[in-house]
Amino acid sequence: MISIIKNLKIILILFFISLNSLANDVIPVDIIADEMQWNDDQKIAYAIGNAIATQGEKKISANKLIVHLDQEEDTNEIILIEAEGNVIFTNEKEVATGKIAKYDFIKNNIIIEDTVTLKRDDNIMKGELLVMDLNTGLSQITSDKSTKKVKMRFSPKKADKNE
Repeated sequence: MISIIKNLKIILILFFISLNSLANDVIPVDIIADEMQWNDDQKIAYAIGNAIATQGEKKISANKLIVHLDQEEDTNEIILIEAEGNVIFTNEKEVATGKIAKYDFIKNNIIIEDTVTLKRDDNIMKGELLVMDLNTGLSQITSDKSTKKVKMRFSPKKADKNE
């Protein structure tokens, strides 16, 4: 009985260690565009024309992406992506659009500005500034113009008549 408990403890410890190592795995970012430029001194890449950056379930596309790498370390770690023109950000649950955006990999958030729309299922929010916290899933949309309001439409789900 004692050996079974010891074996069970070892299995649980190995299980939690493997979960921790999976959580710390780095998901690569793939970037495609019509044209690419690289500034080695500033560690900035420019993806121009039909630019798309994908990391797992998250994708940001725009006319132009400016990709900032960590200048302190030589790890090729992306710390920020700036997007300009026809910005579309998608994750597993939402689609957000606007004209410009900053996707901060350190804070794990995205800020989208200028004629913003956030869609989740059939629900839609519109405004001028969207801040999405990708850690908590909290999204906040505001209007920076005093004459405009934030708009939201909730579409109720239709109940199945067989239930």
